[in-house]
Amino acid sequence: MRPALESAGITPSIQYIAMPAWNVNGGTGSKTAYTAQLTFGAKFDLGKTAGIKGGSIQGLITNRHGSNVNQTANIGLLQFPQAVWGAGQVWRLSQLFYLQKFGNSELKIGRMSVGEDFGTAPCFFESLTFCGIVPGHVSPQYWYNPPVSVWGARTRITDKLGYTQVGIYELNPDNLDPKKGFNLGISGAKGALIPAERAFTVNLGGDPSRSGIYKIGVWHDTSISNDLVRDLDGNYAALTGRPAATKRGRWGGYVVLRQQLHGADAEGAGAINVNFSGVVTDRRTNLIRSIFVAGITKTGMIPGRPKDEAGIAFARTHINGRLAEIQQVEYDRGLTGRVPQRSEYVAELTYSIAVHPALSVRPNVQLYLHPGGRGDRPTVVVLGASAFLTL
Repeated sequence: MRPALESAGITPSIQYIAMPAWNVNGGTGSKTAYTAQLTFGAKFDLGKTAGIKGGSIQGLITNRHGSNVNQTANIGLLQFPQAVWGAGQVWRLSQLFYLQKFGNSELKIGRMSVGEDFGTAPCFFESLTFCGIVPGHVSPQYWYNPPVSVWGARTRITDKLGYTQVGIYELNPDNLDPKKGFNLGISGAKGALIPAERAFTVNLGGDPSRSGIYKIGVWHDTSISNDLVRDLDGNYAALTGRPAATKRGRWGGYVVLRQQLHGADAEGAGAINVNFSGVVTDRRTNLIRSIFVAGITKTGMIPGRPKDEAGIAFARTHINGRLAEIQQVEYDRGLTGRVPQRSEYVAELTYSIAVHPALSVRPNVQLYLHPGGRGDRPTVVVLGASAFLTL
């Protein structure tokens, strides 16, 4: 059926991602949790179906279901061990947009997420720390990653060095409501998120098998937001009980780098990829001030298994120093027995087994040092075994 549909201009897509996890150490006890994501949709080539050259329509529906070991075991991590948990375990309209290409430029408009176009990165590992679009992991209240969609528009211009793109997206908390997975209204909108990204494509030594992409991006949010720690009078809101100070505008920036150091042989073995991403968020409002992630993967580590891929990654998620400051004041005054939050350090080792061209199974072990940024908590150990089925 697929070749027949594609020849008619319709490209269907179905994917199921399963992410079971078991915390061996940490939290209130050893627990297991299973969460998963089902997506299905289609792309319609309007050049074939309606004679509109360069035009296409794409739709995608997502269902997330299951539970999160971070909650079931009360671990208190800053980043979830299972990347496809979150945004409500519900059905959602994740995409419904029109894309028009004009030579080396294109315009995209409709329902979509910020993260599907800006700050994108691969999702090889199971921990959310290392999976996909990092800006949305640290600013989920206004940077919307899949499966959440909003009204937006994005334009991109491609040149010899890479591309430049700018977007504008509705900032509407109603779209995060699990009861509004198919919300198409704009009531409740608070402002707009405006991201811009410049990307460079690089072939090391001019070798296409050693390709890479280097992205740098910034964003500005036009909505009114609460100060993280200060009240209307400039004092600590946690001590005075007064309402938080408010101000219009938030900002952030990121870099995403992915480089293939060595190309694969004819069977797929020997490919080495490195990646790095970093995000710095708004100091006035954001709980998480920065995150830095680095990883490396290699195919064909085991003889006779050329398409299997092993990877290891490390990250640091840093709490806003302004929050740590008031937490230190509360601790010193004996108002709380909780030590201030600083940084959470994460590592993951994953081995991807290529069961079939459409299926990979990825057992992994995750380590979380100073979970939740708390230096008084024991190291958390999580075992996972994610599976990716794409049809």
